[in-house]
Amino acid sequence: MNANRVRRYFQERLGQQPGTKIQYGHPSPRFWKRGALELADVCVMRNKDRKLMLYLHIPFCPQTDPPACGFCLFAREDFRGYPAVTHYLDYLKRELDMYATIFEGEDLHCIYFGGGTPNILKAREYGVVMDWIRAIFRIAPGAEVTLEGVPQLFGDDRLSAMAEAGVTRVSVGAQQLQDHLIKYSGRHQTAEQVFDTVKKSHELQMVCNVDLICGWFDQTEDDLVNDLRELVALRPESIVVHPLTLAGPSHFAQEKARLPTAGETCRTFLRGRRYLEENGYWGASYTDYMLKDPPRGPKEVAYLRYYRDIMRYDRIGVGYGANSLLAGTEQRMGMTWRNMDNTISYYGTIDAGKLPVLEGFEFTEEDIRLLYIMKGLEGTPFLRSSAYAQDFDRDLASDCAPYFEVLSEMGWLESLDNDEYRVVNDGVFYTPMIQRCIADDRNEELRRAAPKRMESLPQIHAV
Repeated sequence: MNANRVRRYFQERLGQQPGTKIQYGHPSPRFWKRGALELADVCVMRNKDRKLMLYLHIPFCPQTDPPACGFCLFAREDFRGYPAVTHYLDYLKRELDMYATIFEGEDLHCIYFGGGTPNILKAREYGVVMDWIRAIFRIAPGAEVTLEGVPQLFGDDRLSAMAEAGVTRVSVGAQQLQDHLIKYSGRHQTAEQVFDTVKKSHELQMVCNVDLICGWFDQTEDDLVNDLRELVALRPESIVVHPLTLAGPSHFAQEKARLPTAGETCRTFLRGRRYLEENGYWGASYTDYMLKDPPRGPKEVAYLRYYRDIMRYDRIGVGYGANSLLAGTEQRMGMTWRNMDNTISYYGTIDAGKLPVLEGFEFTEEDIRLLYIMKGLEGTPFLRSSAYAQDFDRDLASDCAPYFEVLSEMGWLESLDNDEYRVVNDGVFYTPMIQRCIADDRNEELRRAAPKRMESLPQIHAV
């Protein structure tokens, strides 16, 4: 794109909701190929100079009306009883064991239990799953182990079992704290359950994060600030405020005419950001805020850095719908892939002795650079010219010249000593739109090639 096209891109879209890049970054799964992936493929792409992160997916969620809390598009299914969970855990272990031939004895620097709703497991099961992990990997000293979940399932017994099993960080998916707003997602939870989870986590010496959403039905700026005020008083180590995502066939997407406009959501989002920055937190990314002087734990969330800094960290995802990313080696470009997202296919593929991969994308160097830039504009780590030159032997300002020119004109980008670039002001809210703009030329190329690219995953052979 030249600068004029970049200007037009934003002029045509500023009234739209910015969307999100939270799940897969670049490129969208609509450009991925269906097909199998072998352990040998993983082995040849693994760069052991990079630290390793493990993601484990627990797909089961308490049922809500509307379904999926009204908006969730992650790989999930309704909880219908513990026999299904027990059956799933058996297959989770079998998939995890497949990786032993590659990773046995290797250090894990970060573990993340995502979902779905990982705190739907019974208390005793956290130690069991952690023992499965320890049987293959060595958990590095100081490794961060995060487990996310819904407020109503973080009871004392579960939290104590998590701490005993080695969980170091709890993430509470609160969404909202006020009953008149919670009702729209059909959740059965209270603000007190959120507050109790923060307090109990701290008693157990676990750090705690709370996730909130803005741009919700009937939500005002004051609603968000009041929620933040109550949370800040408890000093959780991190707080997330992200705009509501509207996409696909979700219930909320069908009701979007009743939701706040993009401009209204932007004002609410930025007011929340200012409140947190004025009350002891710093913006580690466009949605993540860290306590400046935490009494326990580090000042950064390892998961954010590991998930975003693709040139220094590899990620293996295990479980239904889990996503993996290996940037590759000098000899072999890497891939991102995700697992089967229905139980019949997930179980059947593992029964056949194969990795349960649904689809993936083989990176080119351009894709790796784009993903690096896009993640750097999210933050943690922030985008630096010096690191970009070290990783790619290229000049960041030259590669991004038309985008940086227009974003600077709009007051959305600042440069610190011509090295570190940060999105600022309204641009923070529109970060996903900025990311899509930067990737637009490459996405158009992928769109043109889509029929050919969707045939199958490339066959990769270890050497």
